[in-house]
This record gives sequence, structure tokens and C-alpha cells, in this order.
Amino acid sequence: MSLIPSVMSETWYIERAGTRVRDSTGSWVDGPRVRFRVDYCAVMSPYGVTVGSSSEDHNASDTVTTRRVFAAPLGTDVRPADRIVSLDGTETWEVVGRPIVFPLTSLARVEASVKEVTG
Repeated sequence: MSLIPSVMSETWYIERAGTRVRDSTGSWVDGPRVRFRVDYCAVMSPYGVTVGSSSEDHNASDTVTTRRVFAAPLGTDVRPADRIVSLDGTETWEVVGRPIVFPLTSLARVEASVKEVTG
């Protein structure tokens, strides 16, 4: 029996820049963003980090940076600079760095570090 459905039971969207196109001046720009659904995934606390941990910049601003891990089924196409968007659109996380693949565990998955900056 796989542990994946019990631990990774959420649905999220992966959003990324579309195919590059030329704008009205002939310059190359990112095309319209594309979004695809990923079932059986989760945004969870990194290992060894207290749940709900975050960091705050103390420079007279209200900026809070929260870091998590996005875990998705093997074969999920996650890339640096992707955005992970909740099903209802209320949360958006940015992928930081390259995802890693864990193929040989009871929770075989793709993992990517993500961050959310608010304020």
C-alpha cells in the first residue's frame, strides 16, 4: 500500500511562463502563463523545521518570507521559477532552485523548495 494518497492528498496548479513570443516591437517576451493541475501533492514544512516557521525582515517593513517544500508524484514536471498555486487561488508559492527526485522510497516523489513572500 502506498503512503502517497494519505500524505500527499492535495490538488495544486503549476503555473509557468508560456512559450516565448515577439511583442509589437519585435522583442522576445514570455508568452501567456500556462497552468496545469497536479493531483496527489502537498506543500509541507521542510524537514527539521518547526511548522509555521518563517522569517521577517526588520527594516521597517512588513515583509515575511515563508519556506516550504512542494511534493508531487514522480514524473511531475516542476521547474525552477514555476509558481505553485492552490486550487482556490488563495496561495502562491515560487519554486526556488532545482527540484529533486526521490524514486526509491515508500513516498517516491518529486520535491521542490518553495517560498512565499508577503507584505
